[in-house]
Amino acid sequence: MENELSLAARLGILALQLGVIIFFAKFCGDLARKLKMPSVLGELIAGIVIGPYLLGRVGIPLHGLEQGLFALPEGSNFGEHFPALYSFATIGSVVLLFCSGLETDLRMFVRYSIVGTLVGLGGVIFSFVFGDLVGIWMLNTGFMDPRCLFLGILCTATSVGITARILSEKRKIDSPEGVTILAAAVIDDVLGIICLAIVLGIVTVGGNSGDAVHWGAIGIIAVKSFGIWLGFSALGLLFARHIARWLRKYNSPTIFATLAFGMALLLAGIFEEAGLAMIVGAYVMGLSLSSTDVSFAIQPKLETLYAFLVPVFFVVMGMMVDIRVFADPDVLRMGVVYSLLAILAKIIGCALPSFFMNFNLLGAIRIGCGMIPRGEVALIIAGIGAAPMLIGGKFVTVLDSRLFGVAIIMTIATTLIAPPLLSLMLGIRHKGVRKEVKDTSIVHTAFKCPSATIASLLLDKLKERFESEGFLMTSLDKETGMMHLRCDNLSFTMTREGNDYIFESNPDEVIYIKTILYETVVDLHHTLGKLKELTKPDEIQKNIFNIAMSEAEAENEAGRRAAADRQLIEKYLPQECIVMNLKGNTKTEIFEELVDVLAVKTTAIIDKKQCLEALMEREHLFSTCMQDGLAMPHAKTDGVKNLVAAVGIHREGYKFDAMDGKPVRIFILCLCPQESAGPYIKFIAAVTKTLTQPGKIDYVVASPHPSDLINRLEGRA
Repeated sequence: MENELSLAARLGILALQLGVIIFFAKFCGDLARKLKMPSVLGELIAGIVIGPYLLGRVGIPLHGLEQGLFALPEGSNFGEHFPALYSFATIGSVVLLFCSGLETDLRMFVRYSIVGTLVGLGGVIFSFVFGDLVGIWMLNTGFMDPRCLFLGILCTATSVGITARILSEKRKIDSPEGVTILAAAVIDDVLGIICLAIVLGIVTVGGNSGDAVHWGAIGIIAVKSFGIWLGFSALGLLFARHIARWLRKYNSPTIFATLAFGMALLLAGIFEEAGLAMIVGAYVMGLSLSSTDVSFAIQPKLETLYAFLVPVFFVVMGMMVDIRVFADPDVLRMGVVYSLLAILAKIIGCALPSFFMNFNLLGAIRIGCGMIPRGEVALIIAGIGAAPMLIGGKFVTVLDSRLFGVAIIMTIATTLIAPPLLSLMLGIRHKGVRKEVKDTSIVHTAFKCPSATIASLLLDKLKERFESEGFLMTSLDKETGMMHLRCDNLSFTMTREGNDYIFESNPDEVIYIKTILYETVVDLHHTLGKLKELTKPDEIQKNIFNIAMSEAEAENEAGRRAAADRQLIEKYLPQECIVMNLKGNTKTEIFEELVDVLAVKTTAIIDKKQCLEALMEREHLFSTCMQDGLAMPHAKTDGVKNLVAAVGIHREGYKFDAMDGKPVRIFILCLCPQESAGPYIKFIAAVTKTLTQPGKIDYVVASPHPSDLINRLEGRA
């Protein structure tokens, strides 16, 4: 039916398909994160739901879609029936592996190459053998059967992103177990890519069964696969700095990120033509550039492309799952057995060598648990196995719908079980090593800031300074504030912990970091001095006050702006957070009273002490008292989850360092998270504009009840 449609009609259907995929991927991915699961699982489930075996077969009253948006004729191959959609998914896998290569830490690879290699090698060997044996048992065939080989290679994959998140949350990234897991994951990825290349070569010459094995041809293709991978990797690493220098000539991160991805596509195509997978070439290109500073400029520029194509890949993988096979007891049984052996293989294969490398039993098991998740890597390999492949002179698929379903079961099971299992192991308060070994190759340089405001100002200045020195930066973890900086042969990480900055570097880089810090602090001090000379804070405050008055009197804008202001006040100022009779007689007591109300009446307060410290710090900069009896104490702090506000009426009035000397009778306290994108300033401006109208403060203060106060504040009474 699709072939009968015009090109324009087919393109229109493709646009509809991609649009539906993007929205479902976003919705299900966000839902998975809220349920404390990886977003990849949500995207995979989204594909199953909207795929050709569920909603995708529901007819739509549009030309060409009578059978459904993702209708797949019985017996058809997904890739052959939806070539354009499958092509988008394939490019998504190339983007994913290219970015994975860029994120590989080669310095960690070298530092922990011995233990990492042994742990990664043990995990790969045990996983491959266990996976292949499952195929032999269930399919009643030989070890070299392509299906068994793919089940083996599927089992070797490791998706360490989930583990890294848990280690970060538990503050175990720098622990011996954490560093070993991350280093082993790098080795595991490299070994997995090599194994995939070799298995693909073996599959293409070994026939479709294990009955006749052409060992001579297999040996040649294995050597060729390893040689191509190793050769291009060596050339990439050798010429990486020359490539980076050429890219930098364009003086635009957007342009050289585009060119770098173009090179990844070229290498992916070369590897595909050589009989290897496209993703192997993409990973090699990313791995080569990971040793250069341009990798930090490339990654953020590819975020948009990544956010579009990678979810498409995972959703399409979900669409290829024929959920009808789950009704087959053999598929479920094989999936459960395969999943259990996949978990045991990583625990045993990775824990065993760890146990002989200074780790005790607990530490070895922690490492094994950290290597369990398969995630997106296994899905990519499963997608390759489910795609048409030239074997014995004809195109066939190695993994049929039943085996693909088994792979999905294993992927979901290992991804779900790893987080709680690793958290449980890390929760045991015992060391994981027999003997503490201090790593003298890495040192930590700390710089303490006296306040959160100064820390934020310093961060902006540091970024400017590093950029002016030619450094490129990338965020490793937005939640923890960890950044990686690189310029030529200089490379280190910077982490913000509260008001402090921690630098992790080689010993010979410490003096450079301290020099940068010193120059930045001097520059910041000079800038603040000039700002102080420019004007006085109280003069600025008076100007703001007068501007607010004139805007409030502008008739043409008053109606529209007043409605917007009312919405803000109504949204962020609930009646429960209004104190009609403040009892405090000092600034601190009043702040404590209002913050206590927010803590009791809302769920936004995380740390009361932190909130109070932020408010007092803001007051020390200069007073938040306006005039005519109004004070607007406010601050940004990580002691709150979201923007919150409280109102307090002081009947007698409090001397609050007011510009006009009048006692303050109404306090509007507002708190907002440090990195919040919420309407913090808009809310403050809305309340200020409302209360600076003539006679408004007296009118609001005279309110007999919180509901009356809100109505008067919003202008409804």
